[in-house]
Amino acid sequence: MGGVVNIITKKPTNKTSGFVEAGVGNQGLQRYSAGFKTPIVKDKLFFGFTGLFQTKDGFYINDTTGTGATDGSINGKKLGGTKNLYGNLFLKWLPSSRLMLTLNIKGQRDWSNNSTYMVSQFNDSVGFADPNKLNLGRIGQDQRNIFNNSLVAKYSCNNFTLTSISAYQNIRMGYKDIYFPGYYSSFYDKKPGELLPPQVVYSQEVRINSNNDKRFQYTAGIYGFSQKSHGGDNVYELSESDAAAYGLATGSYIISRNDAKNYGLAGFGELSYQLADKFKATAGLRYDYENRQSTFNGFGDAVLVNGEVTNYVADTTAKGTYSAFSPKLALSYAVNDHANVYATYNRGFRAGGINAQRFTTSTNAKQTFDPEYSDNFEIGYKTSLAQNKVSIAASAFLIKWKDMQMSNIVSPFTYALENVGNSQSMGLELEVSAIPVKGLQVDGSVGLNKTKYEDFELTRVDYTTGVETKTQVAGNSLSNTPGHTIYLGAQYEFGITKKLKAVVHGDIRNIGKYYADMQNSIKQPTYTLVNTRIGLNYNSYGLFFWGQNLTSERYLLYGSADSSFGRNVIMSSPSTYGVTLSARF
Repeated sequence: MGGVVNIITKKPTNKTSGFVEAGVGNQGLQRYSAGFKTPIVKDKLFFGFTGLFQTKDGFYINDTTGTGATDGSINGKKLGGTKNLYGNLFLKWLPSSRLMLTLNIKGQRDWSNNSTYMVSQFNDSVGFADPNKLNLGRIGQDQRNIFNNSLVAKYSCNNFTLTSISAYQNIRMGYKDIYFPGYYSSFYDKKPGELLPPQVVYSQEVRINSNNDKRFQYTAGIYGFSQKSHGGDNVYELSESDAAAYGLATGSYIISRNDAKNYGLAGFGELSYQLADKFKATAGLRYDYENRQSTFNGFGDAVLVNGEVTNYVADTTAKGTYSAFSPKLALSYAVNDHANVYATYNRGFRAGGINAQRFTTSTNAKQTFDPEYSDNFEIGYKTSLAQNKVSIAASAFLIKWKDMQMSNIVSPFTYALENVGNSQSMGLELEVSAIPVKGLQVDGSVGLNKTKYEDFELTRVDYTTGVETKTQVAGNSLSNTPGHTIYLGAQYEFGITKKLKAVVHGDIRNIGKYYADMQNSIKQPTYTLVNTRIGLNYNSYGLFFWGQNLTSERYLLYGSADSSFGRNVIMSSPSTYGVTLSARF
């Protein structure tokens, strides 16, 4: 259903300003946005608001062949249309020269009446051959509501700054008749398709950092969060034959529950010291602690029949605690005023978790799985030339993952997340930006990446024979990691008259071959994307034509991470293009 949209506000001034924009494009795109900011009390209190509404048709076409659809009218219908509504407001108060308070409130609603949420094509061959086709016997719906609220307090002293960040997030979602395969719906209050209770997250961070130009610099702080969610509460509608096999009425549902309560604490610190005029060393350390708890049931433990819930087996509650120290080291050397070299190391930590499914007593399975770690190394060089008209950055990196969390078989036909192996990624990156003449900026980058799984053996089962097999993926490339990326873009701004200016932008991006799955069998060949934006600015008005993926490259947005469970894929959109009109005041 898309990610959270982050609307960024600029630092307020004592001048009232605002904008309105309207845009249309192919695939039924309509996009309208507006915003303004203004001082309420000069130099003390400021207010701002930004809002956006967008609607877009999907590009998928439904084919009911072989789906058993009972409604013939849905054959040939478009799928994947979305509507989005966003809003953001801020209030900034400067009670003194040292204290600043910023309240930020963001709201987001996304919904679809011809949903493709969690829907995919059956295999990659079908996806590449006919990327616009889906096979659904019903057309589902989904919606998501997000509310984010934060309060930032910053107090500046002569030699340090104190910062407090308090945040609250509330996410509600619901869906109905989503094919995965079989038909799934969110479930609450005995009603399929209802909005679930909200996932609620509270977080608090307090930190102190130095703000002087002395040799010794520091940052230290603490962080904590609390999370409660009902993201796993759904129902699976039994087919007529399955319901009969269970001795249930047609239209019955299997209920799945997974309610989570998590909290975490962290402490962190970082010290930097200027060893010499050109040499700087940095050391940091972070400690994380997380406590996770899930309450869940097993498949068939609870059913919904004729609006009534029957629980055959009580829910299970499992808990896990996880902690880690994550160090950081960095060295930098200033070659001159415009160039420096650096080397860094830091350790990453991904907390363990809970397998939210009920295992039989004979299953040799862990209800929890352990953390995953990464060691990250990088060396690089950065410089600027020709009075900062040319900038160059080059780096080499190595990442080593340990105890990766992957799904593995723990008993016949029963899978769970386990720590099953290690992997690594290494590569080179080069970025160049130049302003060769006034109004023209050229950007380019090249990235090379070589990855592999290490000590990585998966246990799988052949569903046709029931025989377990061991699959060795050591030596395979990591999924969704292209061997290279190449980017070249340019933008030229020039005046036609004193008030009329033109802007021409174009970029091309080449993405190398990669595999979607660990077995390296779902292949995405190398592809190229071409984008453009061309328009005119007249005083405070703008008119721009834009296009993305102009050559309509069809590539994998998603492929099954483990092809032993299937080869499902989601294909990219064809080219999109449109026009945007804007006015600013």
